[in-house]
This record gives sequence, C-alpha cells and structure tokens, in this order.
Amino acid sequence: MKRTFSIGIASTGVAAAVLLATSGAAYAAGPGGAESCPSGSICLYFNSPQYGWGSFEHWSPGRYDDLGQFAFSNWGNGSGYGVRVGGNAASVVNNTATTLTIYNATSAHGTVLDTVASGYAGVLPSGIANAEWSMYSS
Repeated sequence: MKRTFSIGIASTGVAAAVLLATSGAAYAAGPGGAESCPSGSICLYFNSPQYGWGSFEHWSPGRYDDLGQFAFSNWGNGSGYGVRVGGNAASVVNNTATTLTIYNATSAHGTVLDTVASGYAGVLPSGIANAEWSMYSS
C-alpha cells in the first residue's frame, strides 16, 4: 500500500509540474514590434520599443474612430494587456502598403496630427503618444 501511495504522490507532483510549465508558457513574453504585427495590419503598442513594445492591438486598413473602444488584446510582453488603446498607445507598426493618417479627434475628422508611412515601426511622435485620437488608412 505504501508503494502505491508514493507512486500516486509522484504522479500528482509530475502532473502539477507539467501544468505549471505549460500554463506559464502561455503568458511568456513574445516578440514585439514588426515581428509581432501581422502582415497587412496596423498595430498600436502600449510601450515604446526601448521598453519592449508591450501588448498590442491590430487592425486592417480602414477608418477607426475612438480608439478608446478597443483594448490591447495581444499579449506581447504583457505590459498594458487589457488596457484601452485610446489614450495609451506609445508606438506603432504600419505593416501595410498604405499611409496611416492620425486625427486629433475620435471620429477620423478634424485636424491631421501626423501620418505614418508604410513600413514604419517605432515610437509615436510625442504630441500623439498616449493621446485620444482616431486613424484612417486606405
């Protein structure tokens, strides 16, 4: 009986170790920046590159009003995961063949704050980093 019991404990310990190892990997830091942004997408990141990019959200080209309705839902390195995008984006990757236009309002109208060229990957200009805005890309 002692032998069966000790095998049962050993099996339980091994199962727990495997569970911890696999669940920990699900939350491991992944690639950031251009490596993580899907082809044909525009990605906004919670951090700037020098801080590891952080969590991100991505879109296909089009018009996107009020970025506060979106959250950083891709893990990246985990920082900013689940936080709303509007008011919290620090960097961008434009992995499309189009130019991204950023507006000062949350409705893709108004004054153009900046544009982001196709292929750009880096920090947002200081005037629009962590600000509420909308974007348009076609």
